[in-house]
This record gives sequence, C-alpha cells and structure tokens, in this order.
Amino acid sequence: MAFIDFTAGNVLTAVQMDTVMRQTVMVFADASARDTALSGVLAEGMHAYLSDTDVVSVYSGSVWVASGS
Repeated sequence: MAFIDFTAGNVLTAVQMDTVMRQTVMVFADASARDTALSGVLAEGMHAYLSDTDVVSVYSGSVWVASGS
C-alpha cells in the first residue's frame, strides 16, 4: 500500500479511501465501538485511539496492542 498525496478537488475511489483509512489514527469511544466498526476491514498497521481509556493502539495482524504511553 503506497502513501497517497492528494490535491484539492480529488475525487476518491473506494480503494483510495481504504488506503486513507489505513494511514490515519481512527477515533472510537471504546474498544467495542472500534471492533464493531472495523470487523471486516482489519489490516496490520492500523492505528486507533480509544477515548474512554486515552490509548492509541496498533493492530498487529492478530490483536490490538497499546502504542506508547
């Protein structure tokens, strides 16, 4: 998956939007909301922030792991 450099006015395809999602830190209320939203699209390297615990985690390919402190 390559980094995408967008310019104003770009129209994104579904594949490009998926790439953007994997390059950002997604924000969820809690782990349950994260797991529900991402149940069919998990990929190694995804990052998520959980508001309830104030934790950023990364998906290892099999589990979510806290990233830093």
